[in-house]
Amino acid sequence: MDKTEFAKRLNDLLTQENKSARELSLLLGQHPGYINAICTEKAYPSMEVFFNICEELKISPVEFFDESYKYPNKVNELLPYLKEINHDEFENIAMIIKALSKK
Repeated sequence: MDKTEFAKRLNDLLTQENKSARELSLLLGQHPGYINAICTEKAYPSMEVFFNICEELKISPVEFFDESYKYPNKVNELLPYLKEINHDEFENIAMIIKALSKK
């Protein structure tokens, strides 16, 4: 993933979480323009900050880099609920998801 793709992915994930670059910068203990510098391809985060970014966005580093995870944070929110349903309910949800993904 190059700097442009990294910046786009971070922007997309911020939008999904309804967070601003400034807000994330401050949550990470950085200066207000830090994440904006990353989103505008002027900087890369350190590894430590990258892991903190993932933690704040509620995703894993793998989910950050794998762009096939369109909404990783939303999927992660649903997982605890999926663990609680019975087999038939799970099959119904799976059928709906499969039908929707074919569109």
